Amino acid sequence: MPRDLAQPSGDGAGSPPTAGKPVSLIGRLLTMLLQTMPLIFGLGFIAPLIAQLLERAAPGSAQAQWPLLAGLAIGGSWGALANLRGRWL
Repeated sequence: MPRDLAQPSGDGAGSPPTAGKPVSLIGRLLTMLLQTMPLIFGLGFIAPLIAQLLERAAPGSAQAQWPLLAGLAIGGSWGALANLRGRWL
């Protein structure tokens, strides 16, 4: 009996990607990396940007560590919050 074309087979676009297939280690690591991308962006881009803005605003603090620490605190917490909520704003 021929297969009905309206019914998707188990390997089509409508099936989940891990249906009966083991997920490789690289796939799991890539998934974890992509899930933590907002946190990485907050620490890697927003934190140095905030630190540079604070150093420009107060030129006497160019050699101090507090602008970087403040940038890491703000960028890290903003990235963690974005990671938990699923959006930046």
